[in-house]
Amino acid sequence: MADHLLQEVEMHGQKPVNGGAPLPQVLAPADGREVTVDELVDWIKRDKSWIEEHLLHSGAVLIRGCDVKDAKDFNTVVEAFGYEERLRPGGGGLAPRTQVIGRIYTANEAPPHVYIPFHHEMAQPPTAPSKLFFFCELAPTKGGETPLLWSNSVVRRLQQECPDFLQQLDEKGLIYQLYFGDEDLSESYIQRSWKTLYKVNDRKELEDKLAKMGGDSRVEWIEGHGVKTIYGPLPALKWDEQRQQNVFFNYMVMKYFTEYPVLECDKEVAAFDNVMFGDGSPLPREQVLDCQRIMAEEMVEFKWERGDVILIDNVAVQHSKNPCFSPRRILASLVV
Repeated sequence: MADHLLQEVEMHGQKPVNGGAPLPQVLAPADGREVTVDELVDWIKRDKSWIEEHLLHSGAVLIRGCDVKDAKDFNTVVEAFGYEERLRPGGGGLAPRTQVIGRIYTANEAPPHVYIPFHHEMAQPPTAPSKLFFFCELAPTKGGETPLLWSNSVVRRLQQECPDFLQQLDEKGLIYQLYFGDEDLSESYIQRSWKTLYKVNDRKELEDKLAKMGGDSRVEWIEGHGVKTIYGPLPALKWDEQRQQNVFFNYMVMKYFTEYPVLECDKEVAAFDNVMFGDGSPLPREQVLDCQRIMAEEMVEFKWERGDVILIDNVAVQHSKNPCFSPRRILASLVV
């Protein structure tokens, strides 16, 4: 094998996927020495195809043990890969984020104690990012992991345990109805107004922006209470061309269990469902719980270390966030 600046190493918590490749694949300095950002960038440019070969088989590549100290360093590393940026303000993602520098944003700004269920990033817009980077600037000491999930494993398990439900998902797809108020809700980490989320100033601007995004999306204005943005029907499964397998590419579990406090106050004004079958029929709760259980059984969990950079294939692998009870700072970059 050719010499590489970084080499494959084992890490507690890895799980074999896709015929035996480890999730995640961990790459660390070959001789145990500290690798500078400049050395890492030069190596990425030189050996990018080797890294991407690992990404193809493992779905996630964790670069560990290099001297990546802050957001500026992380931005330099991301730019070395040469991918086109996907995440921009108002670009359709639902997670609260703040731009830090260049192509780097905060990860989801939910309060530390909040659990974020498994999902593919930006699964509801027509064009989701193909890959995403996370960087650990401050490693948590209690909780705060970012578990990973080989998405085809959910399809495989559902085929074995709930084939009728999987068939309905495949045939009907899903509809997402997302409510956004006219003003930001201070007591909710996710309830931003439609103006804040989509970076628009009026109704016409929002309608035009959604139309330009493409796909089957529309809005229903609720006078005095905001808007419902309706996406779908959208496929619940996606064909992974690179690996020739189906993946569980949707927000079903995440949105099914999301509660919107504004709607609790306004039930008579805005009847609301987070997610349903593409024909408008309700999802069977027991089967959604089965999906949640399968995800918990199939996931991979690892402890963050300061300086970690992980590249995740957003088609093959889902991610989540565990509750955190210590300081933590994770940054993100999404690419085409």
